[in-house]
Amino acid sequence: MNWQYTGKETEPDSKHRVSLGTVVQTPPGVRYKVMRNEFGQILLDPVKSVPAYEAWVWENEERIASIKRGIAQAEAGKVVRIDLSAYGDDDEREDE
Repeated sequence: MNWQYTGKETEPDSKHRVSLGTVVQTPPGVRYKVMRNEFGQILLDPVKSVPAYEAWVWENEERIASIKRGIAQAEAGKVVRIDLSAYGDDDEREDE
C-alpha cells in the first residue's frame, strides 16, 4: 500500500468535520468507511452502499458466483430466446 502526500493540511472545524477540498475526487454513489489506527492516522476506504433489499445477493458467495457465470455466458453469446408472449403483459394484469 502506497500513501501519497496530497500537499494539503487541514484541521477539524468546531463540529469536528474535516474538509478534504478538491484533493479527493469522489465518483457518484461512493461513500467512505473511516478507519483510525493506534497512531491516530485516518484511512478513508471508498465503498458503495447496497440497498437492504439487494443485500441478499451479496450475502451469499454462491449467488454471486451464479450471477458472474450468467454474465460470462451472456458475454460469450450463450443465450436462449424464450417467447413469453403467451403469458400476456404484466402491465395488463390487475392487482389481486
